[in-house]
Amino acid sequence: MKTTICTFIGLCMLMNYGKAQKSIFGITAGATFASYKISANSISITSKTKTGFTVGIMCSAPMGKHISFEPALNFLQKGGTNKEEGGTDNLTLNYVELPLNFVYNTHSSKGNFFVGAGPSLSMGLSGKDKWDYGGESGTDDIEFGSGDEDNLKAFEAGINFLAGYRFKGGFLVAANYNAGLSNITNNMEGNNSEMHNRYFGVRLGYMIQGKSKK
Repeated sequence: MKTTICTFIGLCMLMNYGKAQKSIFGITAGATFASYKISANSISITSKTKTGFTVGIMCSAPMGKHISFEPALNFLQKGGTNKEEGGTDNLTLNYVELPLNFVYNTHSSKGNFFVGAGPSLSMGLSGKDKWDYGGESGTDDIEFGSGDEDNLKAFEAGINFLAGYRFKGGFLVAANYNAGLSNITNNMEGNNSEMHNRYFGVRLGYMIQGKSKK
């Protein structure tokens, strides 16, 4: 997690250095609608959507008249819900995420639309698996790591797509879709076992405009 935070800070400092216009910083908060897909031995299961939350900070650095580079550092919840006859399973996974988005911006006197995409890097922090089957219920902790007793791999690589509108005063509304590309299973049975996260996010935010360098 410390490495992810330092990477974000370093990117913002590099983008701000030597630019005629300083980078814009902002804060965001919103909701995530997450699910996951597990496949093993030619059988695949896709969970139902689970609602979570997200908060984060972001940085926008102009790379031209319409293009900007916008890394962010988000805390967010992934996971999913499974409902079967006789029981339910609710998986909550807490991540810190570093999306690296390249964004196209329109321009007008009232604000601008934006659309973009880029890779994302995530680190698992903690998780809970709440289950209720056959009249019995419980909660299990999810451990991230590469050890024999860990449930899921901590690192996850993905791809991110986003779109939204930024008002002239600095407020913004945005939506994104993130698909995990790396297999996060750790010690599930079967050499071909795979698990991938995905989520749809909705965020509100506020950008703080810096002063232009002279």
